[in-house]
Amino acid sequence: MPRTLRAALALAALAVALVGCNRETGGGEAKYLHLFNTAWAKTSNLGLYEVKVASVMPLPDGMKVVTVNYLFNNGMVPDQGRAAMLVSPENRLADPCVVDLAIDQCLGGGAPVWHAKP
Repeated sequence: MPRTLRAALALAALAVALVGCNRETGGGEAKYLHLFNTAWAKTSNLGLYEVKVASVMPLPDGMKVVTVNYLFNNGMVPDQGRAAMLVSPENRLADPCVVDLAIDQCLGGGAPVWHAKP
């Protein structure tokens, strides 16, 4: 393979990677997905099939409200949900409560201390 063709392919791959990092969600999907998966594992014994970052809303204090859509096994059939997390500037959960937006409750139960407004 000629050197110029290899260089062109490498530049094309780099351009594709950079486009993925500049989406409206901020390009930090992997961090947010890991946070949600960890919170889900602590609060549920149901299977989690798929999680997608829906939005990232920066707040004036540097925090972010990250909204995710997820597909899970509800015990009988696949079901879907929507949740929000409060993420610190260091990309950690600022509050252990991940809010199920359908019922405005923490995934593990209980009332949230903060309220998501996505």
